Amino acid sequence: MYRLLICLPLCVLMSPSHPGTPLTVGKLPSRFQSVADDNAPLPDSIQMERLARDNPVEFLEACVKRYQRTVKGYTCTLQKQERINGRLLGSEVIDIAFREKPFSVLFKWKEGSRLAEKTMYVEGENEEMLLVRPSGKLARAVAGDLVIRDPEGKDAKASARYSLKEFGMNKGVLRTLASWKEAKARDAFHLEYLGEIKVKEAGDRLCYALRRSKYPKPEEDGITELTTYIDKETWLQVGSVLKGEENKLVASYYFRDIKLNPDYKADQFTKAAVGE
Repeated sequence: MYRLLICLPLCVLMSPSHPGTPLTVGKLPSRFQSVADDNAPLPDSIQMERLARDNPVEFLEACVKRYQRTVKGYTCTLQKQERINGRLLGSEVIDIAFREKPFSVLFKWKEGSRLAEKTMYVEGENEEMLLVRPSGKLARAVAGDLVIRDPEGKDAKASARYSLKEFGMNKGVLRTLASWKEAKARDAFHLEYLGEIKVKEAGDRLCYALRRSKYPKPEEDGITELTTYIDKETWLQVGSVLKGEENKLVASYYFRDIKLNPDYKADQFTKAAVGE
């Protein structure tokens, strides 16, 4: 039987973007959870570049439609850095396995782990709690090899920008899309298409780069600028950089080594994958 570790401030990963107006942490309103799809043919590469330049909202909607039609899960490596409560935390590198249905996420820290070296959330299982393997032999000697944690508890919210329950590259695009639509509705949408750029942190993938700036006022976490990188081949949001006033870094997220729709092992999203 695994135990509940009260004092563990788990560094939970957030979705790699942000809403245009503050939303409840860990909750993505239902209107942002998908994009209506009439199953019409998707744009080709020439049309996608034109949309990125002239109609970025429709461009992102096409990215979401393609994801909804084709992606059931993926494995990848995430490099992230976040500012929490005014303090910029160190960089983290995490191996990730993700599955859409049932919603399942497994993190294994490769670099930058603090108090957790593995954590997993599976919707509908483990009483909707995180399973956590504490980092370090001493911590495990005190707490045990496997503990449980509230994914939206006070400590988790103080340790990361979003709940693990809202992880996902597609959720990141949906948040970005929501913020753009809201800004556009307020006639406050200023976006520059930066062209096609190779993003080193995303594994040198060639990406469409778009930058939103000139916010009327800082948004959640003081954000005043967002640069988004969409992989030209897969249409996935593989990078995002969020900055505040005076060019201060709020957060950065980069995905690389992405493998779509992998064949998972039978125990991929079980206690055994976390506790060993």
